Amino acid sequence: MKYTKSSVITLASVLAGGIAQASTDYGPAIYRPMSGCSKWNSSGNGHSFAVCHDMEGYYASGISYLNRCDISVSINYMVNGKQDTSTDYPAGQIDQQVRESVYAWHARCWNSYMFGTEHEGFRNSPAWYTTEMYNATGPLQRHLMDVTGKAKDRNHVIGHDEKRNAAWVNWANANYAFDPTCNSHDDPGPYWDWARLMSIINPPTTSVIVDNSNAGFAASTSWATSTGSTDKYGADYRYHSTSALSDQAVWTGSPSGTHTAYAYYPQGSNRSTTAPYTVVHGGVSSAASVNQQINGGTWVSLGTYAFNAGEAIKLSFWTGTGFVVVADAVKWQ
Repeated sequence: MKYTKSSVITLASVLAGGIAQASTDYGPAIYRPMSGCSKWNSSGNGHSFAVCHDMEGYYASGISYLNRCDISVSINYMVNGKQDTSTDYPAGQIDQQVRESVYAWHARCWNSYMFGTEHEGFRNSPAWYTTEMYNATGPLQRHLMDVTGKAKDRNHVIGHDEKRNAAWVNWANANYAFDPTCNSHDDPGPYWDWARLMSIINPPTTSVIVDNSNAGFAASTSWATSTGSTDKYGADYRYHSTSALSDQAVWTGSPSGTHTAYAYYPQGSNRSTTAPYTVVHGGVSSAASVNQQINGGTWVSLGTYAFNAGEAIKLSFWTGTGFVVVADAVKWQ
């Protein structure tokens, strides 16, 4: 989607568009509804598609622009590509403007069939399409397809420029009543990595699991061993009281490619609510905080990333005191 807006934005003007709150549609998103107007249709033909746009602009100013009542454009979600300054929003942050139950105004005659997501950046500058952006929007697009019950494929996850895809135009004409060529836009453009996005939406079915008893796990003797909890993975697990010390448990063995990282642990009321995991991917590290008082005995996502072979997931106990951090198993899938 192309529109003109300034890259200079103040926090006050962003907040003027609506008070930020947690999204009830998609947990990782921040819901920031417009104030003073309703730029959507309450009825449509069912959300059958997810459209990926680029902003031809910047995330913070895009939030402010789209929340203006004098602009007849709206969107379900927005995703940040870069944290340009120390005061900018984090890379990969997701903002929701319009609820999923209604129909935003972003793709002309497609609107009554489709969700829409705007991505920070410019179609002719691939540097804006960052790892953080793909890792954020991939699970979001998967969520939107889960909501619709549609196949997670390139017929249903499309670009604003999909009219240039003759195979899709023919398929849409054969299956739907809208005009697949009614849009004149050309975003997200030639540098948008569809293969990468679809590999995140549809992660590999094979997985690599490293338990605390496996050769890929390492921890010092200060991490005690226990078999007490029934919701553990395998025969036992390691644990350590929280304190301000550097002594990480480490699982090594990621497969190469784009995968979701998961942690498995037995929960308990004495567990840390901010267990500090670190996921190493592509030579860089991302932090993931996990509440180990809940979701025990299940695989808890630490995020989706592009991995080199043999990279690690680490767990520290340097977090809020008075609790225990548990190191059990991890998985790349």
